[in-house]
Amino acid sequence: MTSQQIEYVLTLAHYKSFSKAAQKLYVTQPSLSQYILGIEKQLGTSLFDRSTSPIRLTEAGEAFVQTAKKIKALEDNLINELADMTHLNRGSLKIGASSFRASCLLARSIATFCNTYQGISVSITEDDIDQLKTMVKDGELDVIIGTGNFDNKYFHTEELATERLYLAVAINNPINDRLKEFRLEHADIKNRTLNYLKAKPIDLIEIAGQPFVSADHGEFGSTILTSICQKSGFEPNIVFKVKNLETVFSLLTANLGVSLIPDTLIRFGNVMSHPYYYMLDDTISLNTISLVSRKSGYFTNAATEYCLTLKKLVDIGTWRV
Repeated sequence: MTSQQIEYVLTLAHYKSFSKAAQKLYVTQPSLSQYILGIEKQLGTSLFDRSTSPIRLTEAGEAFVQTAKKIKALEDNLINELADMTHLNRGSLKIGASSFRASCLLARSIATFCNTYQGISVSITEDDIDQLKTMVKDGELDVIIGTGNFDNKYFHTEELATERLYLAVAINNPINDRLKEFRLEHADIKNRTLNYLKAKPIDLIEIAGQPFVSADHGEFGSTILTSICQKSGFEPNIVFKVKNLETVFSLLTANLGVSLIPDTLIRFGNVMSHPYYYMLDDTISLNTISLVSRKSGYFTNAATEYCLTLKKLVDIGTWRV
């Protein structure tokens, strides 16, 4: 396999479309098609099933891609090891996070890092946590930022910050009247007002009959929501499952359901209008945001320096946009 063959096949496998892959690779669609056909002729087997839409990998294609990813990871490791010898004058840094975390939490840390190490090429991959785990495990990413369980057989984790979940309820939802003594506003949480410091947690069983809005999967997905509600003694009535946390927030503020929202979005999100919030018991509401890397992989100096930069900004409260 040549580096170009690996790049072309992996790009086509990712986009599942000759036109989209060609656009990404800055080549024409016919040129890409002929190039892939040439690889398949050289190998004596088809890598892609073109009879489906979108196209998909054949069994041979799956084997090619798995090996290609390993080779690319080894090449990237070598490049980064050599780059480290030049004292971070060149090299790359590949960071993964959900779109929510990338937009709310990473801008300042990346800007600080890039200003300090101008020779390092930084890329950000936004995806759900399960896909990001796979990518860091395969060596496609240096570090990811998120919450959840990470198998210590494959991952090294380091605690970055603690995140608290709040029950969020649209302002015009009548249930707010019943829960008035527990109610918090955006400013209370952001500024840690006296009202925030005196706030008592509600028992989630109080809203057991309410419809819920949830992300379909990931860090704030329906599995997490259901687990928290079950610990409180009921099964949630999830009426909407959507792709990301930002959409969850839009639906709940439109009073299409209640949901659980992290304080990172409440404090750092670019949100104009907020619902009411209710504190939950620590045993069900606290998450650890972690820096996660591949346990067996080479951790570059660039990745080390970025993690140090991020942790410093977290410690002084300035990692947000």
